[in-house]
Amino acid sequence: MFAIVVAGLYAIIYVAPRIEGFGIKTDVVHYEELPIADNVTALFIRDETLFTAAYSGRPEYLVAAGTKVRAGTQVVYIEPGADPAYVQTAATPQNLVVTTASGTDSDDSGQAQQESPFESLLRIAGGDTEVSEGGVTPKTAIVSYYGDGWEKKLTSENILSLPKSIFNDAPGEAVALTREWVREGEPVYRITNNNLWHIAFWIENADKTVLDKYKVGKKVTLDLGTTKVKASVEAAEPRGRDLIVVIRSDMYYKDLDKYRKRELSIVFSEVSGAVIEKQAVKLKSGKAGVYVKQQSGTFKWVPISVLKESGGRYLVAETSFEDGDGKRVQTIRYYDEIMSNPSAEGY
Repeated sequence: MFAIVVAGLYAIIYVAPRIEGFGIKTDVVHYEELPIADNVTALFIRDETLFTAAYSGRPEYLVAAGTKVRAGTQVVYIEPGADPAYVQTAATPQNLVVTTASGTDSDDSGQAQQESPFESLLRIAGGDTEVSEGGVTPKTAIVSYYGDGWEKKLTSENILSLPKSIFNDAPGEAVALTREWVREGEPVYRITNNNLWHIAFWIENADKTVLDKYKVGKKVTLDLGTTKVKASVEAAEPRGRDLIVVIRSDMYYKDLDKYRKRELSIVFSEVSGAVIEKQAVKLKSGKAGVYVKQQSGTFKWVPISVLKESGGRYLVAETSFEDGDGKRVQTIRYYDEIMSNPSAEGY
């Protein structure tokens, strides 16, 4: 009796769900847009200047971040005053953590010392800053209260001559400069030219297909997650088997000044139709197909025809397609329920 009970439980828990399709993850085939895009890690190159305080005091920010101002506009007013007991409460950004001002790992007592974010920023800038006399901007630009010390390290003139390793060294998100007190010489604001800016990235093992995609002058869209920006390819130069690409844009968006390096998508076009995940596809005898759930709850393998591929997703033919022999083959339809990951399910 015990053996019969165990066998019955086994059938209920393992066999029945497999037969009826219970417990197997599925997706429904929908009509969707599929961006034809490359996902890249890009550096942002802007024409910008970091300004430092002429004296210590309490800053008053007169212009909202992201505002475009004319030359001669007062951006920040600093009410002069003696340095207060300065306590840096902001966490030091990961990309700006260093050792001591002397360049050693510890002081005489062996206690590790860390620079403040603003000391680190100035060290990285290496003197490529300007003193803000009266908090007045010298030219028309966008006001920013972020900085990273790379304002003059990357320019549209030098980007093609920089080594690939620059991508490993570059910071991600910039440091927020707004605070209650500033000391003489510390960064207080930055101005950024929004009329023209660039991104640059590398593509490894670039073949002719990649070279064709990044022809100079080609129009693309930068998908930044929160917004999409129109742009065009300015340069694409081979470096051995790799390709360095520079893209330009004159379109301003909210977080233009916030990042130096981030992931984004280069969108070439968008196609529409039946879109499925790549992992849903299972090969049989060299032919691609998916497992479609039947009314009985079981799954049936159905051949598919892949029309486009991008970002781990496929655009596939719907209803039917013509095979290599010219025969019409029935395939998936909209709202079919297909197995999400056949390999994970043991198919």
